Amino acid sequence: MGFVKIKQIGLALLCCVAVIGSYQASANAAEKIRLAYSSLDASSLPWFYAQEKGYFTKHGLDSGELIYLDSGSKGVQALISGSIDMVTADGNALVNAGLAGSDIKAIGVTLGVLPSSAVVAKDIASAQDLKGKRFAISSFGSETQLALQILLKANGLAENDVTAVQVGNQANRFAALQAGQVSGSFFQPPILVKAVAEGYKVLAEMPELAPDYLSVGIGAMEETVETRRPVVKAFLEALAEATAALKKDEAGSVEVIQKYLKSSKEDAEGAWRFFAPLFKSDLRPTPASIQFILDRKTDPKAKTMTPADFVDLSVLDELDKEGFFKNLN
Repeated sequence: MGFVKIKQIGLALLCCVAVIGSYQASANAAEKIRLAYSSLDASSLPWFYAQEKGYFTKHGLDSGELIYLDSGSKGVQALISGSIDMVTADGNALVNAGLAGSDIKAIGVTLGVLPSSAVVAKDIASAQDLKGKRFAISSFGSETQLALQILLKANGLAENDVTAVQVGNQANRFAALQAGQVSGSFFQPPILVKAVAEGYKVLAEMPELAPDYLSVGIGAMEETVETRRPVVKAFLEALAEATAALKKDEAGSVEVIQKYLKSSKEDAEGAWRFFAPLFKSDLRPTPASIQFILDRKTDPKAKTMTPADFVDLSVLDELDKEGFFKNLN
């Protein structure tokens, strides 16, 4: 065999190797996914932890930077616009979207109770004193608005007895309370701890009024679940693993909370102790947590729809069938 022919064969082999290498690199390339969270507090810890501890990367996802949207309603709008793929969103926002005809679905949940406290100004002795006052919520259609409705109903008050004011995230709402612009709002640690330390009163514990509630749901468009199912599956695997891990990792979780919330170590430790036991590693919402929301809707459609109309748990069902969650702990 001549030198020229050997050289040609060698070049051909090199080309094959290059093609195969290029194919493998393409096959192993991380799938881009745009993720957003809508609560700037420790209730979003599973998403923060999964991002910081590399769980999304481990499952072949390129999540870039997590995007912050300051309410579940804005998260729903971002999903509809196609600017994000998945978002944390409260059940109220997800149900409202479904009632409005959107094909947004809850594909899981990380927090299944309403984990906040109703905190009021120092001159408020009882819920009756809220009549004629302003009460801060994040936005209309949000979880905080639903919490206010629940609080008022539990105390025999009508919605129009109190003026709901859109203020935004917890930090903004607490600032409004401190400035005397509102007479109350809903808080979670670490801001809840600060509010109590400053002498503000806890009027009610919302887990007692809403013990089964889709608080931090995972929202996605039905089309995303259908057309990018492997990506959705990888995302849920990553999030479930991260949730299970953070429940045992106080030190790592505290570091993550400090980074995202710019809080002190003491505040972060308090937030982890409060939330960690409440997070759901199996990511499965209960029908009752959605029915709870439907029962409080005045929209006639809510009476004709069931919790199944607002969820797509097919990917979770698939993971469960494969034994994924049994191996998680």
